[in-house]
Amino acid sequence: MTSSLTRRSFAKAMGFSLAGSGPGPLSMTKGPPDVAIPPDQPTDETWRYGLTFPFQVASDTAAIFCNIRGQSGHDYEIGTDVFLFRDLSGLREQDAIPISRNHEEKNPHSDPPGRPAIMVKYPVRGGFVPKGALLADGSPHPHAGTGFGCSQVIAWTPDRKAVYPQDRREDYMEVYQLAYDGGQFQVTATARLTFGRLLDGAGLSNPGITTAIPDGEDLLFAMGGRIEQGRGSGLTRWRRGREGWRPVSWAPISGPDNAFEPSVVRDHDGSLLFCARGGRWPDYNDIRVWQSTGGDGPWKKVVHVRGVVSTAPIAINRSRSGDPYVASNLYSVLEEPMVPGHRYPSDEQGNTRLGGWLRERLAFWPLDRERRGLETPLLVRHCAGDFGPAPSGFTWGVDHPSAHTVRLADGEWHDVIGMRICDLGEVLRGEASTPHTGAYVEEVLTGGESRPVWRF
Repeated sequence: MTSSLTRRSFAKAMGFSLAGSGPGPLSMTKGPPDVAIPPDQPTDETWRYGLTFPFQVASDTAAIFCNIRGQSGHDYEIGTDVFLFRDLSGLREQDAIPISRNHEEKNPHSDPPGRPAIMVKYPVRGGFVPKGALLADGSPHPHAGTGFGCSQVIAWTPDRKAVYPQDRREDYMEVYQLAYDGGQFQVTATARLTFGRLLDGAGLSNPGITTAIPDGEDLLFAMGGRIEQGRGSGLTRWRRGREGWRPVSWAPISGPDNAFEPSVVRDHDGSLLFCARGGRWPDYNDIRVWQSTGGDGPWKKVVHVRGVVSTAPIAINRSRSGDPYVASNLYSVLEEPMVPGHRYPSDEQGNTRLGGWLRERLAFWPLDRERRGLETPLLVRHCAGDFGPAPSGFTWGVDHPSAHTVRLADGEWHDVIGMRICDLGEVLRGEASTPHTGAYVEEVLTGGESRPVWRF
């Protein structure tokens, strides 16, 4: 991990501004992977850190949820660790705090029932009220030092090649109650809940890809859930009670079967901005943003831009100065021959898609001043340009860009953004990991006055 000063030297301002809203150009540091190899990796397996979601745990301490990917099958995960840090050079693999790991059990839905399964733990995401946090009136937050995490758990076959078919699958949500006392971060309780039991009538699943944000004593967290006869995305309100943090309400925002991997931020004026990845045609390559000026509803779609991103995760984030920007993979076309054995993807009509599925280039799109459109994008990472061709001969991937503004030991607020970089041959074909594979924690740099998420 490079020092904060060295990391800043990596930043390259690209002449990009937020429509005269004050903070000046955005740029992003470009350091090496911050954590790569989990300390408990078995000697006969390859594990790598990947998806990274930052949050605040105390007035001078931040943390990340960081998932672990295995090398068996597409999206075969291992679990999630938490890392605490007080400066941008403070992440070390040996300081990992395990939150979840896969386990084996019998699948009650297999044919015949009781066949062995590996219960795969997908990335933990959630929210936290930092130790020492204050409410808007200056009084101590009653739930300071506590939070929650969610993980989808899905049964895989024992050979680790694939999930069980949908009609034979065991799946559920694992909800973790979290606490930090200034010295120790720990899981205080774990609940195994079917998606329907997490909140009656909502069928919640698919936790959002940005950290929950405060709203009074509650936390607002983007999630997927049941909408009409299908599934889509919306906003949950989480409240702490006798069983710890649990959702108490659900506000659907997208249409059914039309959005997943959602995110939410609060704007300067107190309104909420919500974004989600398109879940079906024709929205796969679009950026869409919804706004609620009255808290957590009603919602109105205020931005819809066609054909600008890959079929990849999209997150709405906010800079340290509070200005919102969308982060995702820039729509591009493969510039090298396709690797033998792989085909270009097709659309629903069977037409070849030469572009719109690559994840090599990561870009930021700021919202305009009126929050009705997007400004010119800033290209912040081009993996082939940074690292050369992917060793597998396929392509690089940099994805799941999730940011949160945190205060560190220097007393300053930093817009910290996490992302995964890997050779997609590792994911698709089990290729060997590269020196560039791992979890990246960078800083989004901008001018202007800080607008913190939390009050201390």
